[in-house]
Amino acid sequence: MCPSRVLIVVKIAFLMIHRSSGSNNATAENVTSLRRLLLQNYDPYLRPRKLQADPIIIDARFGVNRLHDLSEKDGKISVLGYFEFSWIDEFLTWDKEKHQNISDIVVKTDDIWWPTIGLANPIGDFETLQNPYGIFRISSTGLIKWTTGGLFSTMCDMDVQKYPFDTQTCNLIFVVLGYNPTDIIINANPNVLKMRETKEWTVVSSQVFDYTLSKSGLTVTLKLQRKPSFLILTVVMPLTLLSFLNILVFLVPIESGEKTSYAITTFLAYSIYLSAMGTSLPDDAEKVVYLTLYIELLMFLSVLITLLVIIQIRLGIYHGDRLPPFCPINHVGGEGNDVITTTGDKDKSFGDETTKREIQGETWASRMIVIDRILFMIFLFVLGLLNVIFFTLMSS
Repeated sequence: MCPSRVLIVVKIAFLMIHRSSGSNNATAENVTSLRRLLLQNYDPYLRPRKLQADPIIIDARFGVNRLHDLSEKDGKISVLGYFEFSWIDEFLTWDKEKHQNISDIVVKTDDIWWPTIGLANPIGDFETLQNPYGIFRISSTGLIKWTTGGLFSTMCDMDVQKYPFDTQTCNLIFVVLGYNPTDIIINANPNVLKMRETKEWTVVSSQVFDYTLSKSGLTVTLKLQRKPSFLILTVVMPLTLLSFLNILVFLVPIESGEKTSYAITTFLAYSIYLSAMGTSLPDDAEKVVYLTLYIELLMFLSVLITLLVIIQIRLGIYHGDRLPPFCPINHVGGEGNDVITTTGDKDKSFGDETTKREIQGETWASRMIVIDRILFMIFLFVLGLLNVIFFTLMSS
């Protein structure tokens, strides 16, 4: 016998043995008959336990496709995710050998019991998880697997005190409705499936915990850390540069007439930054955002600088040619010096004898240059210390 004919005979023998084992004997009538037999007296409102005191154990896994949105202002997070649930239905089991080796069947959602699970802390209307396919596939052991998902939008208490170096922890709480914690037990897999980072947030950790406070359920905890590079370049660095630009007003000469407008312009720039921060961050009365407090202190320093500049200009204009109080006299006499003339005699009465005293000293106008340098160094030290303190607080 040639090898090809031997191979054909072996294949035929294998198919006959495989058919005799009953693995492919199921027909449409067999599957329909089995389904009718299982659902004949089935009550979809009854927990699928022959002994009703026994709890139903539901294995659950959660996966995240992507982080859809996280709004600090509104205090919400939206996650596009999905669940994989599985449990045993003791009323839907059969012996495969007695039913032409049928290993699984498909039933409609309304025909059998399945848990009603909803998001406990939603944004908007309360909704329950749905079966998008409208059917369940059941194995001969009674194992039912259910995969469902959607866009879950939930409330999240944002802690933006260290913005933009903040870390947020958000919880998605799912509960089983209509049953006590002793009736249904959620056995949650702690590992979140397919959790990916986004352009703005880094995933520090993601876990699933059993939620058994008052109802059966589970809690999905997502810990996210903001990527601060963009905000450092667009918010923090311009503020820091603006703070040092503000003290350069002391290097502008009084004669230019631009010192006051320079100081006020810088103050207005701080106001714009503070307004932008107020519209993007939540209204938190319990914790002060360090960056907001930083801007407020910069505004206070800007007001103080503006006040000092105005005082300098007033002294320079109205008292520029006068001697400051307690000003040391350099020397007496000399050509071109201020001359103070006093007339009198030996008995301090007016007479023909005249005494001249020439006094030379520094004026307010000449002292302003020294005062500007001193103020510049003082505010430079204050700003340096302020920046070190706040950046340490925000990044710690």
